[in-house]
Amino acid sequence: MSNLLWQRLQQQLEQKVNSFPGVAGIALKDMGNGDLITINADELFPTASTIKIHILVQLFMRAAAGEVDLDQPIAVDPTKLVGGSGVISYLEGPIELSLLNMANLMVIASDNTATNICLEQAGIEQTNELLRQLGLTQTVVRRKMMDHLAAVREMENVSTPAELVTMLELLHNGEPTPEVAEQTIAILKKPKGGFIDKALPEETPCANKPGWVDRAMCDAAIVYLPRSPYILAIMTKYGLCDRVEQENFIVSCAQIIHETMAALDRSNQFGRSVYE
Repeated sequence: MSNLLWQRLQQQLEQKVNSFPGVAGIALKDMGNGDLITINADELFPTASTIKIHILVQLFMRAAAGEVDLDQPIAVDPTKLVGGSGVISYLEGPIELSLLNMANLMVIASDNTATNICLEQAGIEQTNELLRQLGLTQTVVRRKMMDHLAAVREMENVSTPAELVTMLELLHNGEPTPEVAEQTIAILKKPKGGFIDKALPEETPCANKPGWVDRAMCDAAIVYLPRSPYILAIMTKYGLCDRVEQENFIVSCAQIIHETMAALDRSNQFGRSVYE
């Protein structure tokens, strides 16, 4: 890899982060050679819906252990419907879906009612124990979705850009088990309205999960280039701007990153593009 091109990318991202109206952090890992760019990567941020990656992993771990049945039909209790993102709270009549389809809705539509059902099945304490076992010491699940009072009491779901990249790297490498990693990535690859994916060419696949709450926004992704994937997490907090500006910041950073990573993926060590 060209050190000069990598340094240029780091400088560009540092300028973007420094000019963001609020606090932002970025972690980027080239899976081909292990090179890293980290900017405020160990800072704690609200995960918003990105925590659903971790819930999904624990849910599949429990299914693999025979502790939950993914085919089990679950009737949605109307008293437990929650707003925010998703579709279940807008459906009519009795609602019954398999646990696996609840997991799909949790990721694809970021459905908060489905997420709470999945979290009940996964278990908050059990999910946090799995995270400790995986070495994710800063990532914590503390509350269900749309629990504003819990957030007021500082019971926020949190992680860091570095640990989001680590989580996706573990999955990419077949951990915590090859089966669970494959199941999780298969759902994360399904189309959704994210931020990093908006920055990518339509033909470039990625496995990601975005999230946002008031004044905080994030996305984490494995981006599959033809020769070598890269893993990226971008997080914001204390946003002194509206949601559109925060989203534009993430998309713009992801575009800058992909432009460089795609050029490196197509080039030989001397910087000539030799791969189509």
